[in-house]
Amino acid sequence: MNVLFAQYWDVNREKEDEYQSFIGETYIPAVSELGLQVVGGYYVEVGPGPSTVGVLSADDIGRINEIVVSERFRKLTNQLNYFVRHRRAALGCSTGRVSQQTYTIQKGVWKWNHYYNVKPNHKDEYKKFLGQMSEVFSRLDFVELTEEWHVLYGGVADYILEMTFKDPIDISRLMNNQHFRNLEKLVKQKMIENYSSRIMRSTERFERPRWITL
Repeated sequence: MNVLFAQYWDVNREKEDEYQSFIGETYIPAVSELGLQVVGGYYVEVGPGPSTVGVLSADDIGRINEIVVSERFRKLTNQLNYFVRHRRAALGCSTGRVSQQTYTIQKGVWKWNHYYNVKPNHKDEYKKFLGQMSEVFSRLDFVELTEEWHVLYGGVADYILEMTFKDPIDISRLMNNQHFRNLEKLVKQKMIENYSSRIMRSTERFERPRWITL
């Protein structure tokens, strides 16, 4: 099962140099030693903040919960809080309805993530919608329907539908695709509520300290 622990924050600009050193030299090595894998770092280009997103993963939900309540992780978080503002976190797991593949790090990509709750009396219709959306995406060569996440705690909604692009222009291409537009209109009008979205750009080099800041 794919399980993600996402953290969101804004960098204190007056402490940016110290922050970069801390992330690259202390934070990433420490969380890796604890058993968390770095699988994404993003800047929010369009949509609600905070402006920076760091995504970690582990083998299962129990392992992530064990790590995040550990004394070492709490100390790391306290150190991180010295350099950032508005930090929050969310835990999500794959629903298995979009992908069965292991979630891995993706470099040089753009994400268009959709956040929403499914109306209780439209669960079956929503499952059909996912199947129809997968069919539409299978015919497009410029976008990937990457994953559907069920948010267990934190976050802004119950579900995240994650789409991946190599070029931000392709997001506009999808927005103008009539089949996609029809399905998007249907799901928003009938099946979901509390909708929002973010367009995010992945960081340039994950192995460098700048992986998580502008």
